Amino acid sequence: HFDDDEAWTFRSPDSHGMDLFAVAVHEFGHAIGLVHTSAMESIMRPYYQGPVGDPLKYDLPYEDKVRVWQLYGVRDSVSHTNQPGNPSQTPEPPVLLDLPENRSTLLVAQDALDRCTSHFDAVAQIRGEAFFFKGKHFWRLTREKHLVSLRPAQIHRFWRGLPPNLDSVDAVYERPGDHKIVFFKGQKYWVFKDNNVEEGYPRPISDFGLPVDGVDAAFVWLHNDKTYFFKDNNYWRYDDHFRRMDLGFPKDTMLWKGLPAQLDDTMRWSDGSSYF
Repeated sequence: HFDDDEAWTFRSPDSHGMDLFAVAVHEFGHAIGLVHTSAMESIMRPYYQGPVGDPLKYDLPYEDKVRVWQLYGVRDSVSHTNQPGNPSQTPEPPVLLDLPENRSTLLVAQDALDRCTSHFDAVAQIRGEAFFFKGKHFWRLTREKHLVSLRPAQIHRFWRGLPPNLDSVDAVYERPGDHKIVFFKGQKYWVFKDNNVEEGYPRPISDFGLPVDGVDAAFVWLHNDKTYFFKDNNYWRYDDHFRRMDLGFPKDTMLWKGLPAQLDDTMRWSDGSSYF
């Protein structure tokens, strides 16, 4: 923060005081919606890290560019798949970056939903990050457990191909193997490659052998890499590699000891645990 107690400097060595430009960039990051992060190269680390060099030659760290792209979109002329210096290296799995070039993706403050007052419709781990869905919107939690933005974004503007009038989603999961993302709503489902819907969707959830009245939750279990679907007091186990439901299902959710009735959703987190 800016305050009178600091000895402010500009284009000076670290020993001379606190660099005005470095702090200004950090505070501007907050102004446009960035939160603190533990990423080593980020200007948004929670503690002052010293001068960042000549302001006329300053280049925002890649980590911070990614988070700005997530909030505000990417120009067509900008390549954001790879970090500078690694033109041939493609992340695996790919990173979800694109947002439409439109500020309306984010809610204005007075319309923002309160993420702490009630339940979520769906929760999913996608690319190692946690996505929390409520109504037409979602929040995104990074691998470092920081919100990308305190304000939610609109689901259909991030995943291109979902209907604009979609009022909520029932369940979402990232498919093992090809890392495609599957959305469920009522009797339909959509499959996305990164942020874009695959051709031929939506399709009926009967493709999975699931009940036509929809699902409550879905997640991939770390121990067998299979997808579990929950509806009321029943669950199903699906093999995404062979695209078929395992025999002997549905089964009663009571087999999951301690599991509450009527799940909102469930997800696997990066610690290897499953959360219901």
